[in-house]
Amino acid sequence: MTHVVSNPISNLDKRYVMTSFGRSLFFAAAAVCSASLLSSAQAQTSLSTGDGLLKVTSQMPEEVRLGESFNYTVEVSNISDQVTLHRVKLAQKKAEGLSIESVSQQGEKANKQQSQSEAEEKKNSNKNQMLIQMLKPGESRTFDVQAVADQEGEIRSCLEVVSYKPAICLTSEAVKPQLELTKVAPKKANRCNVIKMEYTLKNGGSGDVGPITIKDSLGDGLATIEGNNELKFDIDGLEAGETRKFIARVYASKSGEFGSRAEAKATESDLSSRSKETQTKVVSADLVAKVEGPNRLYGNDLAQFTATITNQGNAPAEDVRVNLMWPEAANLADMSEPQMKSSQSQKNDSKNQSDGQPTPADSEQKSASNQSEGSNDNEQSKQKDMPKMAEKTLTIDALKPGQSATIDYAIRTGELEEIPTKVQATSVCTVDVAEDEEKATTRAIATAMTRAKVVRLPALQLTVVDDEDPVNNGSEVTYTIKVWNEGDALDNNVRLTAELPDGLKFVSADGPTELKEEGQSIQFAPIKKMQPGDEVTYTVKAEGDGEGSVRLTTQLASQSLSSKITAEEPTRIFKR
Repeated sequence: MTHVVSNPISNLDKRYVMTSFGRSLFFAAAAVCSASLLSSAQAQTSLSTGDGLLKVTSQMPEEVRLGESFNYTVEVSNISDQVTLHRVKLAQKKAEGLSIESVSQQGEKANKQQSQSEAEEKKNSNKNQMLIQMLKPGESRTFDVQAVADQEGEIRSCLEVVSYKPAICLTSEAVKPQLELTKVAPKKANRCNVIKMEYTLKNGGSGDVGPITIKDSLGDGLATIEGNNELKFDIDGLEAGETRKFIARVYASKSGEFGSRAEAKATESDLSSRSKETQTKVVSADLVAKVEGPNRLYGNDLAQFTATITNQGNAPAEDVRVNLMWPEAANLADMSEPQMKSSQSQKNDSKNQSDGQPTPADSEQKSASNQSEGSNDNEQSKQKDMPKMAEKTLTIDALKPGQSATIDYAIRTGELEEIPTKVQATSVCTVDVAEDEEKATTRAIATAMTRAKVVRLPALQLTVVDDEDPVNNGSEVTYTIKVWNEGDALDNNVRLTAELPDGLKFVSADGPTELKEEGQSIQFAPIKKMQPGDEVTYTVKAEGDGEGSVRLTTQLASQSLSSKITAEEPTRIFKR
């Protein structure tokens, strides 16, 4: 794409013809416009291409006479240090109010170039084009352009850089180094701390050296306190035998291994020196959380859990904040202080478990450093199913590499059917002097959770007692039958039957439901639901009809009972 920008001038004196010369604002395919104002001076305009290789300068009269020929020059320069330009082609574009009569190069070099490439010039050159076969670094070519003004008022000529082909030329020269640069960096560093690097530059030559710049590209993950990824020191000069030392403070935005070389370059000469590459291993804390507890518990038993926070990293974790979470509908009954364990004691615990100790239920764990995207999705799904949680926070001063802290806690289940519990451990440290606080902050986070299913069972109890024993033949005896649910869960369809033995005659019965008498059998209608703690009472009245020992038999059935419960009450009948 070519951009041509002109600088038109208004309010022209009609006695003169005005020319204009402008420049492009940026260079894609560069364009140069020549122009002038109403004065007798020469207007000079120059433009460099965006790649820093080519510069075009034009001088044109600011005022010419109508119908008369006039000249202006165009100088084309290679401003690069190492790049040779081939087939540089310029073209006259958008001429307004003037006609180009001729274009020719100045100087002997131009003539020599024309003679060497005469065939090419004839093929490609005309009065509206300028062609340079080769332009070495630092070289220039000047073109004389002869034109004539065709109309009164502002005239304009635009010059466009059509194309050129750059070719780089590399040279190398073996020299005896005079600068000696040494870099010293720690082999191991904590990500939470400032990392100090020392640079020493010595002039080992016999002469002085002018201004020198030391640079070190730290790479991704290391930065200066100001947040730059490149270190730079400017030195005003070094006398023969002089040595300078510099200390740089950097920080790491991630853990890993980092290496780089520093380079010192003299500004006014080719003197330079590179240091040996240094390697620094940046370490950090890596927390792992685990929660152990029962898979199932029964009734109102306490749900007992053990949370373990382990530092599996290579650096201490300071001020570890531990959040324990459990359902708000339950209650935290007890919690211990953190118990610290070394890696060796953990190995012994693992051995004891493998020697026959029971293994608790596994927890659902995740660590900020090793969680996959899929497990994050699973965790989010589980979080949606969790009830509203209560929380308690405690702080562990420090966890050394390989060290663990265990916390035992117990939860009262309340009326819940499941007890989810979660532990989250967080350790945050910041390189305070760094300007970019976010990049200078390290967060080690680990979470784990587990669930215990609460199993609740109904437990029906049955008793029967008589109100008098022994009983005179012909007298009445009343049996009181009690049924209650001393379990933790609801029971359904609770049914009671009573069987009168020979020697007793049925008189009456009463209870919470209707009854049906069939001979010696009394059947009570079912109780649809019995909640935990519910109790009902039945009575059966009978008359003694005989002599000897008899037994009233009662049986209880329900939805939860796999077999009937039987209770008997003996009564002795006598005759006077």
